[in-house]
Amino acid sequence: MSVNSTLYIGACGLRTFAQAMSMTSDNIANANTTAFKASQARFGDMVSSYLSTQSVDTDRAGCGSTILGIATSFAQGPTITTETWSDLAINGEGFFRVRLCDESGTPVDGTHTYYTRDGSFHVDKNGFIVNSQGLALLNTVGDGEAIQVLVDPTNPAYSNFNVSSAGVVYGTPVDPDVGTDPVELGIISMVRFPNQDGLIRQGNNLFLPGPESGAPILGQANINGNGSIIDCNIEGSNVDLASEMVNMIIYQADFNANSKSVTTGNNMLDTVINMVR
Repeated sequence: MSVNSTLYIGACGLRTFAQAMSMTSDNIANANTTAFKASQARFGDMVSSYLSTQSVDTDRAGCGSTILGIATSFAQGPTITTETWSDLAINGEGFFRVRLCDESGTPVDGTHTYYTRDGSFHVDKNGFIVNSQGLALLNTVGDGEAIQVLVDPTNPAYSNFNVSSAGVVYGTPVDPDVGTDPVELGIISMVRFPNQDGLIRQGNNLFLPGPESGAPILGQANINGNGSIIDCNIEGSNVDLASEMVNMIIYQADFNANSKSVTTGNNMLDTVINMVR
């Protein structure tokens, strides 16, 4: 193997562990992000041409390392109690469905349906349950329109909202003449995937189906393997800071070791050049 190969292998290692450090830094930066799912690097070795050996077999010469891909850990994060009824956490498997909707609650044509574990919702000016990006929480009733809890927010007909473990949204009539029993206002749509590891991260805690995720399986909480919903709670990040700090130390040590390989290769190259002189 040539001196140039030594330099190239060292450079591959530097690039690989710089990317790994960047991924770890992103995990640490999102340790307090609601429902954030940590990333994990998958490393692989690189090989070059066949080398002749004294045996009848041949082997490939290694030529460095690379990151084969970044996997997402969908392990559940801790539940954090809040004082807002529209803060929702999923206990178990499943994702919320959210989408950009118009003022009538109908999904806007040409927009994506996103999937998220981030249940930090609120009620917007039109009375719909939406997230911080303005994407509406979808209903299982009808054709998957947005869930509307207040038809006229300036003159609310319901108060004392709550969400059952099955995802049913209830509101108590403001006018006692209408009744005092809670009224069902919608059922939160939940979804699972045959292979959630195939989901594609979109940022803002949103995911889209990928070619390997399989078709979404629509349903609701507490049914057919979907988890239950807990109101007045949100799911926290599943980042393990202790593990991430250990990974950062390991990746930094690997980066430094590869920099030594580059330095050694450079010294060897200088020696060869000086021999010619």
